[in-house]
Order: sequence, then structure tokens, then C-alpha cells
Amino acid sequence: MREIYKSGVTPQQKLVAVNNKFGNSNVKSQQGTSRILYDSILVTTGKSNFRFFEDSSSRTFPLTNTGSEGNKLGVGDTMVIAQVLFSLVTKETATGQWFSQQPLTATFPGVSLGYFNVEIANNQVIKKVSLSEQDFQFNKSTFNSVDNTIDLETSIVIPPLLPFVVELQLPNGLTTNVGFDYYVECQIIGVGGIIAPRTTF
Repeated sequence: MREIYKSGVTPQQKLVAVNNKFGNSNVKSQQGTSRILYDSILVTTGKSNFRFFEDSSSRTFPLTNTGSEGNKLGVGDTMVIAQVLFSLVTKETATGQWFSQQPLTATFPGVSLGYFNVEIANNQVIKKVSLSEQDFQFNKSTFNSVDNTIDLETSIVIPPLLPFVVELQLPNGLTTNVGFDYYVECQIIGVGGIIAPRTTF
């Protein structure tokens, strides 16, 4: 994971400042970490709207890694979203074998006309960011032709215990093939703080 910041304020500094406002002032003494949270939603024919993390507590690994906390970070935990990535994961229905994961815009080029929003506690904090940013030829922050992450211009802080949702709106419904199950996966990538009860490192 690369670290990029343009404002003179690091994601870690913003994380501490926002959490201070919410009364989580001990975050500066917590263990820093890298975090990637993901959630996957089954594609049904014609489906064009996906709301990730909203009910992820009802899904299990490998469809999500949020666990029973679902779309809320635990007490004392916090995270800065620095990047977002959407991909298509394929599973063979008969065998249950997972065998393919590709960037969503590489699999369905037309979806780059879509957009995504991010909500925290029912407030939109990212609004209608074009999915074309996931295509390397349009992504001003990419380093190579296989980089499909969307780098956010502003670090978005998720405080503990507040529900968060990533909504993806596509211009048309996705198609499916008989014999395979398709899942759209959303990854939110960044830095965070986790409780370190003994000491910090």
C-alpha cells in the first residue's frame, strides 16, 4: 500500500484530529495499523445498485472480513479511507470453487460511467465519484497500467461505532452466466488505529 497525501496533513494526523472531536482522544496512544475492509454482494441479472457493508454482519468469510461488527468499527477502533477498489469475484456454482478476481471496470468496461458514494452515520461524506477513476488511463494518481485503485483526494475518517455504507450505482445492470456465481466486491483501504491494551509500538 502506498502513502500519498497532498494537503500537508497526513491521514494519521486527520484520524487523531477527527477522533478528538468525537471524544476518542486516546487514539493517539493506540497501535497504528494498515486496514483493508471488504464486502461482497451477489450479482443477480440486471442488478445495478449495490450497498456494501450495510448488512455485512449477515455474511461470512470469504464474502466479507468485517465479522459480527458489520458496518461499524469496534469501540476505540478507527480508520481513514485513502483508497477504494471495486472488483468482480467469480465462483463455480457446482463446486463452490473461487477462481477469479478482476477489477470491475476491466470486466465490464461500460460500468466506468457509474459512480459511488460513501455514507457515515447516514451523512454523505463522498458523493458521486466517477468509477472511471478506476481505469488507469483516466486515473491521475496511477503509477502503472495494472493499478486499479481509486485514490481519494481527501482522507475520510470512520470513527468508532458509527455505521458506514459504500453505495455503487452502475449505468446498467450486470449480466451473469449459467454455472457461475458472480460477486461485486468493494475494498476500502487505508490506515487505522486499534486498541493496544499493553503498549504502543
